[in-house]
Amino acid sequence: MNFINLLKCDYITPNKTVETVSIIGNESEAIFFIYNYKGVSFRLFFTREKLNDYWKGESTEDQHFITEDELDAFLMNYEV
Repeated sequence: MNFINLLKCDYITPNKTVETVSIIGNESEAIFFIYNYKGVSFRLFFTREKLNDYWKGESTEDQHFITEDELDAFLMNYEV
């Protein structure tokens, strides 16, 4: 099971954020970027570049979750 650490939260609007999270496993760490749209859609990106390309309409998310519980389950069980 992983440890999730919120590194940064940038507010786009009061109910839209981009969270930078660190996932720490047994011996490794991974950084993810999560676009939280009003708490009803969570788009996860493996790199900042992929997130930037998403804003330009040039890419899609690496993972998409409808609930925060689905997102948390993915992060907790992601093999780092």
